[in-house]
Order: sequence, then structure tokens, then C-alpha cells
Amino acid sequence: MKTLLTVSLLVVQSCIAFAQNCCANFTLVKKNGHYFTEATINGNANTPVFVETGCSGMTLSVEMYDKLLASLPLDEIKTDEVEWLCSDKRKHRIIKRLRGKVPVGDLMYEGLVLVVDPYDDKVTTPVNLLKYESDTTACLIRFNFKKNMLDYVRHEDVSLEKMRRYTLVTNDPMPIFTSTLELSDTQGHNLSISGNFNFDLGNGSSVFFFRNAMLPILKKNKITISTSRDKAGNIVGQGIFAGYCKIGDKSNTGFSIGITNNKFDFGTGELGCVGPSFFKNGTVILDPENNLIYYK
Repeated sequence: MKTLLTVSLLVVQSCIAFAQNCCANFTLVKKNGHYFTEATINGNANTPVFVETGCSGMTLSVEMYDKLLASLPLDEIKTDEVEWLCSDKRKHRIIKRLRGKVPVGDLMYEGLVLVVDPYDDKVTTPVNLLKYESDTTACLIRFNFKKNMLDYVRHEDVSLEKMRRYTLVTNDPMPIFTSTLELSDTQGHNLSISGNFNFDLGNGSSVFFFRNAMLPILKKNKITISTSRDKAGNIVGQGIFAGYCKIGDKSNTGFSIGITNNKFDFGTGELGCVGPSFFKNGTVILDPENNLIYYK
């Protein structure tokens, strides 16, 4: 009996040690500036996932919802009017608006779930809201853009001393940080302004400005604004060419910055989005517990 008890204790200790040292990780595939992976969602393996941080909730088609999530006890949020999910280029009708928990591999997503039509066969997942329920110490979310890896780690498992940092305003439903923007065009016009930015993993651009917030500021500082048109002469977009752009301690030179056509408002007065390509082959680590974003 003593031997059996000893063996049982060793097994339990081994399991605890394994759980303490495990690390959820996802291999990312980059296509057209966006990141994709596969994950087990509610027990359904190899589900294609659009990896996001700049969205309000997990988003999927009616068909994918019926296949993956219909069995879950999600709370439906009833609305009297037809609602739409709008991006800068597309519009989707919201069929169901739900809230609850969705298992994603060894992690758990808790938040808004949007069932929309039309939509593709991928589940848009706000990876900044994935957490271990059984291990609350694994609270850092690391994006390694050189190795195209996403993992969830503890503070003691990474070295943060030499990394630069932004201050998080919020991480739910999306990571929004505050910083100072320094910008100049190729004509010598420049500006400096402090404000909030959305760290948007799904953004294919390095930086993307919100029209309502930034267009008046760009015009006031005489930053050169270019307009793109289609073959019929219709305006399809606006943007600037940044000779120099610095956000916090990170700077890039010689790249285009688009300006949204839509009037986005997430309630925290963002100037725009910062995408992963702004950090090139660097690393970004979200620390929601301490309201920080580390980067290098």
C-alpha cells in the first residue's frame, strides 16, 4: 500500500510539473500580411483560424457555428434591429450575437461571439483574450514575428529587461495602447501628437489611420495626402507616404500609411492601428495583468 501511494504521489507530482511547464503555442502562417493557424475549437481539431487582436469578438459563419459551437451554452444577446459587422471594405450581417466561453485547444476564450453572413471558412479569433483557466500565472502572450510563432508564457520564462514598452489602456476586447506619434512626409512637413493606437494583428499595413481622428490633424500640419482611384475615376482610398514614422521608441522610414474610409470609434479615441509589420521581424509581448506591451 505504501509503495502504491508513493507511486501515485509521483504521478501526481509529475502531472503538476508538466502542467506548470507546459506552454500553449501556435505556428502562424503569414499570407498577404495576415496571420493564420489551425486550432482545436470545442473539440473540433484542425479548425482554420484567422489570428486577430483588432476585433470585437470571435467571428464565424452560420455553417461554422452550427458545426463548432451550437452545442455550447452560449448566452444570446437579443436585438430589435438588424446589425452589421463592417470593416473598411466589407459588410456582414450579424445573424447571432452571443457571449460565453469557447475552448480553444488548452486555452479558453471568453467574450463576444458573432455569427455573421456572408463569411469564409475561418474562425476569426481574438488571441489576446485566450487564457489558461487552470494556470493563471501564464499571463504573457508572445508574438515572435521572425519565427511566426504565438505562445502563452510566464514572466519568469522570458527576459523583459531590455525590451521597450507601451502602456495598455485596455486589452478587452482589443489591445489599445497610448503613445506619442512623430510623423513626417517627404516634403518636410511633420507633426507630433500623443494618443491611443490599436495593436491590430490582423492589419496587413504597418500603420493605418482612422479618418475622423487623423485627417484633420494631417491637413492642419500640411502632410501630403494622396488619393487612389479605380478605372472609373472613383476614389477608393486615401493615404500618405511617411518619410519617417515613430511610435514610442519604434520607428520606420519610407512606407505608405492608409486612411480608413469608415468612421471607426472604439470608445477610447484611437488615432489608428499598428500592425505586426511595423515591428518587422521583432517580438511583441502582451502583458494584460500589468497593462503593458513589450516590444523590440
